[in-house]
Amino acid sequence: MKKTFKKLFAALLAAALVLAMAVPAFAVTNATKGSITIDGTVSGETYTIYRMFKLDSYNAESKTYSYTVESAWENFFKTGAGKDYIDLTNGHPTWNAAKSQDSDKAEFAKLALKWATENKVSAAAESQTSTGSDVIFPNLDLGYYLVDSSLGALCGLNTTKPNVTITEKNGQPTIEKEVKNGDAWDTTNDAKIGDTVEFKITIHVKAGAQNYVVTDTMDAGLSFSSGSIQVDGVALNDNNAKLTLKQKEGDPTFTLAFNDSYVAGKVDETIVVTYTATLNKDAVVAGNKNSATLHYGNKQTVNKETTTYTHEFDLVKVDGTANEDGTHTLLNGAKFKLYETKTSDTALRFVKNADGSYRVALDTENGENVTDTIVVNGKVHISGLDKVNYWLDETLAPDGYNKLTERQEVKLSEGSQNATLETGATTWAEGNGGVVVENNAGTVLPSTGGMGTTLFYVIGGGLMVAAVVLLVTKKRMEHKN
Repeated sequence: MKKTFKKLFAALLAAALVLAMAVPAFAVTNATKGSITIDGTVSGETYTIYRMFKLDSYNAESKTYSYTVESAWENFFKTGAGKDYIDLTNGHPTWNAAKSQDSDKAEFAKLALKWATENKVSAAAESQTSTGSDVIFPNLDLGYYLVDSSLGALCGLNTTKPNVTITEKNGQPTIEKEVKNGDAWDTTNDAKIGDTVEFKITIHVKAGAQNYVVTDTMDAGLSFSSGSIQVDGVALNDNNAKLTLKQKEGDPTFTLAFNDSYVAGKVDETIVVTYTATLNKDAVVAGNKNSATLHYGNKQTVNKETTTYTHEFDLVKVDGTANEDGTHTLLNGAKFKLYETKTSDTALRFVKNADGSYRVALDTENGENVTDTIVVNGKVHISGLDKVNYWLDETLAPDGYNKLTERQEVKLSEGSQNATLETGATTWAEGNGGVVVENNAGTVLPSTGGMGTTLFYVIGGGLMVAAVVLLVTKKRMEHKN
């Protein structure tokens, strides 16, 4: 039986476990303490060890071992998942010969780590966070240990010395988060309400990949399109990942859990996730964030985010003639439509808010408060626009003023343009900002009793007097002749 134990654990030691590794018994004649050194550790990652079996005895002549299970692990092997891998019928561990593949050993380690976490099994020593190239656990009781790395992977042990060295062969994955900005990918972009926004997550997979989960959180101004998500250009399926949508307040917008088998096939490559969202009515000018977090291994995370901006302007209507102090009088009653181009026939639609301001309407919005006409009384605020140039078409001028004869450009490609006018202001001055549209008063035509007709009367009367004088003079000359 002892030879069976030796062969069993030698096989387990020779396997390169993908997720975590059980360290063999420290055992040499006369040895009472041992150590575990983890070489090539990743700075910032945490390492924890658990003793699953204690070493009872070691026969130097036959080179065989005798183990006893630790009490905290007994139920794992008697009634838990561990019973499918190790049999404790005779009181000592016997490996199930049917579970001889590397994938079986990897699954065993994964289940053991899960058991340790769920049952709050105490570690054999205080966990250590790497600050350099190695981590050492000294002065350990001899036994068979399970090593937990926050990267989720330790590989290939094949020593029975009391001082065991494990080489960390796994890397730390990274994540990139980008948003489509024109024809390129960037960390920021601009859009108007109702626009579709494209996102991309790129995961750089490293050796030892396990438990890769992406959580994505969007601000209220973005509405996730759940049917748009793709993994490496393919729609979600049973082979690549499982999507979970937000369940309750405080949850991420969505969670994407990758199959370990899919991730394992991407080591030293990338996984690219693409999806879309719509900029909605809750979008804010300050920026609408979308953050993606990669959870990997047993407990680590990496976070990246993008920001989508929307823009606004204050439309200010003034008399084109300046007052003596250089200010311009604000005018009421003008109406405008806003277009995306100078020649477009389709005006943008807006929702008129309770405070009199306007925001771009979604295609799905209808009702009495949805309009394509903007009414301006001195100043009006317009929001939810892209960072591009728009065109204003005046459809009605204030009473007594001439309407604009052509569309006026709104240069939002330079950013939002807000006006600083106090509530109740009646004039606008240079420096107050905003998009200013001037109207000039119409020409005053002559009217009865006015100065213009008086002039006509004077001239007309004069001509009549001259005609009479000429006529009398002509008659006198005829009599003389």
